[in-house]
Amino acid sequence: MTPAPRALVTDGEHRAVLAACRGLHRAGYAVTVSSAKRVAMAAWSRATERRITLPDARTSPELFVEALAGSVASRSWDVLVPGTEASLLPVSAARDELEPHVAVGLPPHPIVLRSLDKHVLQLAATEVGLAPPTSIACKDRSEAVAAATEIGFPLVVKPARSFQAVSDAPDAALEQRGPVLVEKEGDLDAALRSVRAPMTVQRFVQDPRIVSCAGVRLPEGVAGFTVARYVRTWSPGVGSAAFARTSEPPEGLRSRIEELLARIGWEGIFELELFDEGDGRFEAIDLNPRPFGWLSLAIGAGANLPAIWCDHVLGRSTAPAADAAPGYGYRWEEGELKYVVRHVRQLDKRAFAPLRPQRKVIHACFELRDPAPFLAQSLGLAGSLFGRKD
Repeated sequence: MTPAPRALVTDGEHRAVLAACRGLHRAGYAVTVSSAKRVAMAAWSRATERRITLPDARTSPELFVEALAGSVASRSWDVLVPGTEASLLPVSAARDELEPHVAVGLPPHPIVLRSLDKHVLQLAATEVGLAPPTSIACKDRSEAVAAATEIGFPLVVKPARSFQAVSDAPDAALEQRGPVLVEKEGDLDAALRSVRAPMTVQRFVQDPRIVSCAGVRLPEGVAGFTVARYVRTWSPGVGSAAFARTSEPPEGLRSRIEELLARIGWEGIFELELFDEGDGRFEAIDLNPRPFGWLSLAIGAGANLPAIWCDHVLGRSTAPAADAAPGYGYRWEEGELKYVVRHVRQLDKRAFAPLRPQRKVIHACFELRDPAPFLAQSLGLAGSLFGRKD
């Protein structure tokens, strides 16, 4: 009997990693997950056979890679899946230390960096007919102020990359900086200090219809194509999907996304967020070349993206990869809870929207057959609310 392929997935604290572990387990993989914290959702899952502790890639990428290299030298795993951007960067940079012992499968490091660069996305998206909302790349504060004056308020300030080193030191910590919504001129200085240069100033789209497309880019094209339409987000305006639903792919969108990824050079799991402007017009706003927040929806709707990617990396012969079926819902429990609390405080009737019954809903964390990760998420959320440190 052929032994099960063995996968190591990093960053077990995150819901995307929990989804990846569950998807790989269902495809017959023996899954190990790493985490830096004791309370890590994926480490509590029945889908993981082993749990290991590694330093946090955000606070010490060098120590993370050193410990990871020491672990994989045992040849305990066949394939490695970086679970977040924070681990993707050091894994990609240190692949020469890792690949003698475990398959990584990433494209060349310069391509990984291109895939994380928001300005590169804007240029490539424009070339394939998915131009983003009016966007101006800025090298410093003065250029950003001029761009804000040109675009007008409200607007969004985005970092060049979501994770950036805090200094030029070889083992500098990685700092995460997300987009900031700036509703009026008086808030611009605070936003620029938060994001830091280089950055992009982008027109804010009011009440956007967000379509998020995901899959696995392989040499022959995109497999496991999934289209999700966001119903609610958290945080408001610039947040992730709190509730979404799969839908039929709009005509021609898949081919444009394939061309976009080909121009960037990315191969692997991806998520591309777009604004749906109607009449077949879409505006690309963000590319995530890694496991992403609503990954459990794609897997539950029939597109097991982590298994598709790992099978490709290992050269496994499997059945043709299926695309996701339409009509499946997704609920991120923490995002929905925060959505309710926010609107209750505002005495807004939208607070009741997440309470309406829905059919065929896949949760980010909760599964009846695998309940422990939901408990871990709840403990982690309680710890953050009451200031406990893991």
